[in-house]
Amino acid sequence: MFDRILVATDGSEHSEGAAKFAVDLARLPTGKVTALYVADTAKYFTSAGEVTFNIADEIIGSVRSATLEEGDKATRRVEEIGKAAGVEVERKVVEGNPAKEILKAAEDMHAEVIAIGSIGRTGIEEFLLGSVAEKVVRNSKVPVLVVRKDGSQGS
Repeated sequence: MFDRILVATDGSEHSEGAAKFAVDLARLPTGKVTALYVADTAKYFTSAGEVTFNIADEIIGSVRSATLEEGDKATRRVEEIGKAAGVEVERKVVEGNPAKEILKAAEDMHAEVIAIGSIGRTGIEEFLLGSVAEKVVRNSKVPVLVVRKDGSQGS
């Protein structure tokens, strides 16, 4: 079926459903999944404002560290799902704009399909297709499989 599958994860139930689906797609002997977490640290800090740079740097460092740790945990979960199914999973945590970094990773690894959860971790996106998923769908050069948290394909 597919040899190179990129699964974008944010640690949410929806992205876990996408991970399970991606692993199922990769069950061929040559199938490989790359689990990608994009740490969007910029969304937390638009400006330092009145805060002194030493304090701002310390706060930014703490948030960055926590976000990268979250990425490690999310990609490790995808790796566990793959291991249980006998599928190789490569883990990657990068920083940047999530949609752009997902599309860049897919291009760099010559992905044949991208699996992504239908809704991300933020509450407002529960009304619509997650904004990251929507941007990936609109701009991807390869098929994008949008998966609900129960692991079924979105419509």
